[in-house]
Parts: sequence; C-alpha cells; structure tokens
Amino acid sequence: MPRRKEFKGIAGGLINSFLSRNNDIDGYWALGLFYQCAAVRKDFRFELDLLSGKSSPYFEYSERASKPYRDFLFAQLEKKGFEEVQAKKAIVLINFNTSPTKWHVEHIYTWGEPFVCRVSITDDLGREWSSEIKGWCGQHNPVREVRSIRRYAS
Repeated sequence: MPRRKEFKGIAGGLINSFLSRNNDIDGYWALGLFYQCAAVRKDFRFELDLLSGKSSPYFEYSERASKPYRDFLFAQLEKKGFEEVQAKKAIVLINFNTSPTKWHVEHIYTWGEPFVCRVSITDDLGREWSSEIKGWCGQHNPVREVRSIRRYAS
C-alpha cells in the first residue's frame, strides 16, 4: 500500500518541471506568457487547474499547457501505486510581481520580477500536499526572448 506522503514528492516533481525553461507554449517560456496574461488584468496571480485544464484568468492555451503535467501527474501516481481518482485536485498557483524576499535578493538568475509558485495536490481524503518555489520571471516579450523551435501545430 503506497504511503500518502508520496503526494508531496509528486508535487515537487510537477513544480520543478512546470517552472523549467522547457515548459514552452508555441516556442516561448510558458511562465512569461502566464505572467503577461495575469498582468493584463492587474491581478498578478495565475491559477492553472491541471485536472480540468482551466485557468484564472482565462488563457487560451491553458488546456494545452496543462495536459503534459496532467499526464505527468497520472504517470507518477501509477508509478507510486495510486489510482488516478485519488488525486481530487491539482492546482498550480503563481503569484507574480511579489515583494522580494531575502531568498530573491540572494538568487537573482534572470531578468524580471520575483514570483512564488505553489503546486498543490489534494488527495481523496481531503489532505493537501504541496511544494513551493520562488524565482524571477519577466512578462513575455518576443523582442527580448529567443523563440524555441518547438511549436504547437494548428
């Protein structure tokens, strides 16, 4: 019988992959696109539901962006001995343009503003398992960014 604390490790794997520069949408870093989407509404908060593929604020590619991470989640659940239905909720919450913390000041790796990202998985017993990472991100800027050759087909 798998141990429930494995959910925390799955959340950690999800967040590390999600924040990777390899997470791109039509060749651009997904995080910068999410930031731009949130900034338009002056909310600076972006939430992506990995199970439903819906986002707040609305983002036209949210379903496409969530699919690889939903697949990753289900693969990890199976690998650890869980059923897919045991993950009732899987949310990625990103707060952009946050106040810099001591960590942010000591770890400036890129341009942009500080952000905090949290991935939380709620199991079938109602317990929430989460992982959080802080970093730096700028809003999507096609003039400044180099576009990857990976592109979505129409």
